[in-house]
Amino acid sequence: MKRILLMGMMAGVTALADAADFSRADAGSIAMRGPIAEGDVDKLRQLAAPGTVLLRVNSDAGDPQAAMQLGRYLRQQQWRLAIDTLCAGSCALYVFPAARHKSIPDGAVLALQESAFLRAQVDRAQMRRILVEAGVAAEDLDSETVALAARLAETAAQEAVFAAELGIAPAFYRDFRQVAAQADSVRQRFPDQEAAVYWWPAAARLQRCYGISGVQEGTRAARMLPDGYLYVPALSALVMGDQALQACP
Repeated sequence: MKRILLMGMMAGVTALADAADFSRADAGSIAMRGPIAEGDVDKLRQLAAPGTVLLRVNSDAGDPQAAMQLGRYLRQQQWRLAIDTLCAGSCALYVFPAARHKSIPDGAVLALQESAFLRAQVDRAQMRRILVEAGVAAEDLDSETVALAARLAETAAQEAVFAAELGIAPAFYRDFRQVAAQADSVRQRFPDQEAAVYWWPAAARLQRCYGISGVQEGTRAARMLPDGYLYVPALSALVMGDQALQACP
């Protein structure tokens, strides 16, 4: 669980060395590949043309602020989104729900992790431990902890504004905690004890509980049967379903 927390927290507060690649797939669609980074929305604007109606994504990480910008752009343009293989991390938290119409074909995976709201709930002592494990020098711990807490709080506030703008229920950014708690016992069944935990909410739950409509998904239910999870060896990922969560109001 400690490794999951470190990965989720640092993904939201550090700049990634790589950025997404954008290319025109055909006359009506653009393909995005790789982690989302600052400036990616400008790359997308440059490729956009009259008749562009679809963004195809394959992304497993990214900067939250950059992903929110991409999400807002998709909503403004009213483009559809289709997951080619994987939409995880910031792609799943911000880009996917922003599109008015999105599809998860057979073989593709939607994979959420900790939101900015959940990362911001970590107390200072735990932040220090995480930074120590990440290799931060002892003399820098105090200043780095303060900076990390401020960055997490800022991103969480931006996330709340984003959700309000798009009509996304706050629970969408909070329910991962229950999913991750149940995953701890499930993960013990696999040789890969360090598998990263993700959550794949069903289309019906996305609409009914979180106000995220327009989702078309392929064989999600069949792929997760009979136990409600999907193990993806290539990603060292345990993708959980909704079984840990109560019915929404």
